[in-house]
Amino acid sequence: MKETRGFLVCLLAFFLAVSNFACGGAEPVAQTADDEDYDPIAALVGDVEVEEEDEEDGESVDEAYTGPTKLTINLKVINEKNPEGSYRLLDSSGAEIIKKGKFGEEIELNQGIYSIEFETPLVFGKPKYLVENVEVEDEKMTLDEIFPAGQITLHTYRGKAVKRCVATTFTVHSKTKEKDIPGKGKTCKPLILETGHYEIQLVLSKKNYQPVEMRINREQVQTSSIKLEK
Repeated sequence: MKETRGFLVCLLAFFLAVSNFACGGAEPVAQTADDEDYDPIAALVGDVEVEEEDEEDGESVDEAYTGPTKLTINLKVINEKNPEGSYRLLDSSGAEIIKKGKFGEEIELNQGIYSIEFETPLVFGKPKYLVENVEVEDEKMTLDEIFPAGQITLHTYRGKAVKRCVATTFTVHSKTKEKDIPGKGKTCKPLILETGHYEIQLVLSKKNYQPVEMRINREQVQTSSIKLEK
């Protein structure tokens, strides 16, 4: 009895296959062996396609790195990289994490948002430069910052001797921040100033000054010739 039933199933399958071919049956429908409505006879005669499941679909996506970051902080001032000076590092709450960091030295830091305050004696008056919302992420990271400063050489001379620089001291007042910059400079040699608008007071004598206004642009190197008053 079982042999007869099997023979009839095969005969039916053959009949359906021939009928489908003769009548130009419908395009096969994609179906996997795990589908609830999977029909082995329909698959046999061509009414469905049997597709193997993609094993890669079940693979999990790699999780993002959450460990500490190896961070290197570099500072450039005009043409000098990592000059004498230091940085102060604060976390997002304002708490101080590093008081005096060294430029170019690798540190290990938890991922997050930080602020970095730079300071170097290379810039006249030792102004502080603050960089906020620095996102520290990944396993390794390098941060390159450029101090907002420019270089100027004050070429001071007397009379018609333009080529001969006569050195004199001066004080600096920031018109941008409306405050005097601590310290005294000297003409005839390069001076690095934070970007901004300045009034420079050239010292002619104990009670006599010659004011000169100028603007300092970021990374600009310039020379300004100034004739000294009598």
